[in-house]
Amino acid sequence: MTAGGLQGAPATKLWIYSVLIFSLVFAWSPVWRHALMRLRFVPHITRDWQIWRLASIQLGVATTTELMSTLVIVYRMRSVERILGTRKFAAFVFVAGVVGLTLSVVLLAGARWMLPARIYGAVNMVAGGPLVTVFACLAQYYMLVPSKRVRALGVTVGDKWLTYGLAANLLGESAAVPALAGIMAGAVYAADVAGLKQWRFPQCVEHAAVRLMSLVTSRQARVQRPANRAHQELIGRLQGMFPAAGHEQIAQALRLA
Repeated sequence: MTAGGLQGAPATKLWIYSVLIFSLVFAWSPVWRHALMRLRFVPHITRDWQIWRLASIQLGVATTTELMSTLVIVYRMRSVERILGTRKFAAFVFVAGVVGLTLSVVLLAGARWMLPARIYGAVNMVAGGPLVTVFACLAQYYMLVPSKRVRALGVTVGDKWLTYGLAANLLGESAAVPALAGIMAGAVYAADVAGLKQWRFPQCVEHAAVRLMSLVTSRQARVQRPANRAHQELIGRLQGMFPAAGHEQIAQALRLA
């Protein structure tokens, strides 16, 4: 997962960083994890009206396996941002999140009414993580990004199989409702219900996001510059030791080493 692989996808990069940072905070502080990453439809929503928990559980994930799966999935779906454009993609993630969270409440309420109590107990506990937005984006990834056929272990498969496999790995009893709500939200956005595709963030929000990303990228550039300088110095020394070898040949040999 390289910075070069995220060129042209600043919103995806910010999404990856935010999930990573919040997940590390939750891992470091059990108190915050308990306060922000736990959601039971009954009683948190129905009795206590703690609607904010629907958003707080989207900030990070609780386990290392889920974190790695989520980050790889988001990284592989960076093509969606390149197709839609950063402004539209950022608006899509926000709109799909709001629609998906609303659908989650509807689905949980319907499940409470239709399912037996012993079965509903598993659904009532909602899994933490950005499942709604990830699966909403996964729906767009399925519809917008063309699949290429590749051979793996002698079998021809689509190049999206890893993304779908990791997404399936995130599913569980407590993840079924947010995942389904996310897919439905992605479909609602694709159908342009109520003109959702036309919505964009206000200019002031976009400018603030651009400044934040510029700070992140400039800091990365300062970290990368010394490494690049040392790399060029190493190539210069090797070229002095092996005059017959050209600059590009030495650089290629170092990349293969």
